[in-house]
Amino acid sequence: MPERPYFSFHFHKQSHTPIYVQLAEQLKTAILRGAFLVDGQQLISLRDMKTISGCSLETVKKAYDHLALEGWLEAVHGKGYYLTQLAKEARLENRLPLTDIPIASLADSSPRPSEELVKRLRGAFYESLTVLDEPSAKKKIMRTQATKVFADHLSRRGLPHSPERLLLFNRSTSGFAFLAQRIMNARDVVYVEEYSYPVFLRLLSQCGITVRPIRMDEEGVCLQALNEEQEHYPANWLLINPHYQFPTGISYSLKRKEELLEWAQKHNVRLIENDHYGDLWFEEPSVPLYHMAVQAKSSIEVYYLHSLSKTLARDLQLGVLMLPSDLSDDELERYSQLVSMTGAEPSLLVVEAAVQLLDDPWFYEEFLADRRALFQARFLRLWQEKRQALPDHARMFPIAGGLNTWIKWGTPTARATEQEERVVAILREEGLELTGGHAFRVADEPADILRCPAVRFPLAPLEERELKHWLHRLGAALLR
Repeated sequence: MPERPYFSFHFHKQSHTPIYVQLAEQLKTAILRGAFLVDGQQLISLRDMKTISGCSLETVKKAYDHLALEGWLEAVHGKGYYLTQLAKEARLENRLPLTDIPIASLADSSPRPSEELVKRLRGAFYESLTVLDEPSAKKKIMRTQATKVFADHLSRRGLPHSPERLLLFNRSTSGFAFLAQRIMNARDVVYVEEYSYPVFLRLLSQCGITVRPIRMDEEGVCLQALNEEQEHYPANWLLINPHYQFPTGISYSLKRKEELLEWAQKHNVRLIENDHYGDLWFEEPSVPLYHMAVQAKSSIEVYYLHSLSKTLARDLQLGVLMLPSDLSDDELERYSQLVSMTGAEPSLLVVEAAVQLLDDPWFYEEFLADRRALFQARFLRLWQEKRQALPDHARMFPIAGGLNTWIKWGTPTARATEQEERVVAILREEGLELTGGHAFRVADEPADILRCPAVRFPLAPLEERELKHWLHRLGAALLR
């Protein structure tokens, strides 16, 4: 089995245990797994470990010396740190099978929150605790005021400033569930992109709604495929992710968006615009369909869904649903009451904490700008590396925002799922967890569908050096 140069380190900075001791303890596990060893005898250099672990050179040196004091390492002047007989025997007696837990994971594209963001969120939650003592009437006013702040946030994204049309949810999935359960009908037909968000697909099926996948091209949902499907299974809804599409990373062209609006108006189809990575564009935001429909004074109903978990933090679940511009005040009020009655409304404590953050110039001028620059830099490095890393029959998709790119290979085949699983298994054996394209497709699609095998390759979970390493390992797996 090949050596694995990377390992997932997790440090608890609020712990009473010093960081160098935490690093030393995790290095013991890494050694038992065969990671970071040169020829199975020597631990990699202090500078290499500094880069991989994210710790300072001083912390790494203290961790290595700590292991030396415990008898695991021996420092050889001018050469480095070598395993002692104790460590070698521990490896033989307690060798950990590396296939049990992947050392690195690209299954989840959620970025880790920065230390500064966590610090500010902690302060915001502390200051928001006073809402628990407020009377109900005051809480209602606070929720109304909060929607204005969220409307300000969405207006920077390109949405009309319409607080009265905003519904806040405890997560974007709850917003979509509200659409499926309260606005759609059980016999509706919903067109979805051929690769889509699995949670949404399951929700539609659970509601008895017919889901029809539509193939995509390089500009988004294929117009020809839409027209062909419309002849057999006329649609009531079209669910699309036109901005940094999940999971392919494709951004719909302006022309394709205009064509979709014309198509929807012609066939009286309502649109759901899922903006999965809404705030994470690289250079400029993609124009929302919702905005285009309002500007054109179109009669099409567009429901816009926005997630804040990728922008803020995965566990801070907040979602926004913007209702169509032509709904009456009575309809808007009815929907607002339904959200409150169904328990899908977010806690006012969470809302107020998020409001403080969204109202802070630091959030827009520094935090979001830094996050966008970080993920753009990671993608550009991978883009530069792809020619050396990937074989000629593989292709990486260019992206203009979001947290993942898409890599497909070979020619269309009915065995695409089988080929994806083979490559995913090879990488899992080497220590990487990756998701194949079949995980994002409609569950009951025909087995003889012809498509190219593909994998989603996220940018967020690992550092740039690790991403480049695994891109090369993926390229090697595609040649086996």
